[in-house]
Amino acid sequence: MATAIRIIPTLHGKTAKTFEAEAARTEKNPGTQDYRREAKIVSEFLKTCNTL
Repeated sequence: MATAIRIIPTLHGKTAKTFEAEAARTEKNPGTQDYRREAKIVSEFLKTCNTL
């Protein structure tokens, strides 16, 4: 029985440039993780709770 062939989406424009930049940054620092986005979300949540 054959397996269906799936189409692989190709990135274009700004999305492709952003992906390429993030990939390059990750390759330079393979052991690091970026939690800035999550920290910003938590900070915004705490501001709405009047905690900060």
